[in-house]
Amino acid sequence: MLGLRPGRRGLRRRASYGRGARVSAQAASAGPSLTVAAVARRLGVAPATLRTWDRRYGLGPSEHMAGAHRRYSSVDVSRLMVMRRLTLEGVAPSEAARTALNATEPAQTTMPGPTTAEVLDAYSDAVPMAPDPAALVSAAAHFDNAAVRWMLARVHTRDVIAWWATLVSPALRALAERAVLERPGESAGPALESAAFAELRSRAAVARAQNPDATTSGSSAGPSGPGVTVLAASSAHDADLVVHVLATALQGSGVAARVLSTATPSSVPAAIERLAPAAFILHVGAGRDELRRAEEVVAAVATTVPELPVFVHREGAAPFETAGTATVHRVRTLTGALHEILAVVA
Repeated sequence: MLGLRPGRRGLRRRASYGRGARVSAQAASAGPSLTVAAVARRLGVAPATLRTWDRRYGLGPSEHMAGAHRRYSSVDVSRLMVMRRLTLEGVAPSEAARTALNATEPAQTTMPGPTTAEVLDAYSDAVPMAPDPAALVSAAAHFDNAAVRWMLARVHTRDVIAWWATLVSPALRALAERAVLERPGESAGPALESAAFAELRSRAAVARAQNPDATTSGSSAGPSGPGVTVLAASSAHDADLVVHVLATALQGSGVAARVLSTATPSSVPAAIERLAPAAFILHVGAGRDELRRAEEVVAAVATTVPELPVFVHREGAAPFETAGTATVHRVRTLTGALHEILAVVA
């Protein structure tokens, strides 16, 4: 019957892309087999993208298991890695698929970390993009991880504070204000925040490579290594992206920095005694509970090391009661915090 015949165009396409790309059963079964969802997480793409690549180009799973869906072999994943790398570099999907299918040696499924030269090359070759928070919101809302990382890596590559102020912060605010129905396990805001943390790690790696002396500067050597110059913390209970932005900016300026995950009147003095930083920066959120907690933290720091310079970052005009002492300085912007800290420790 006509309705049961496979499309000839699809068959020709698969035959064209798959020519010279067949592998032995032994090679295909090497390594663990993975589901569509697992491969999508590993590559940072949507499962629908993998299904499209399978349907259009023949880059699908090759292993069959009784009573289960087809699964991707290590060779399949290797080819998909080639496909993803080439498409991110701007190669047309059809040409990228042809290259991936005709690769004679599969890439490693466990990718090693980038070398220093590779990290620097990636940022020196990045084409700058104008900040477009609306486009970033759209990509995050569709869980297009590749597009999100692409934009995050190309906006203000040399100014992480401008990157935060003109792109990431507006996008996160817009996502927080949206009232949408999301599937279980899918939340665009935390997903974008996670991607932003990953981008900060990349930028911090660049800063370390460009300023190797920053890891050996500082007032003393702590258990985490010499050169912990500035200790940064937040009055929030969980990880605060703003603090990591400021720490990355400090590192980009040649000053080593560490971020304390939780700031309490007991944890901050303990961290200061352990690391002996040259300055302490505390970001304070807008809530009253955060302001109260911040005042307790600053008071504890002043008791532990009275001469330690303390910078309190809090946007707006709300007062900070402990800011009258000589060693506590209030700053209203991240740029102001960066410049004042550098004036003290650089």
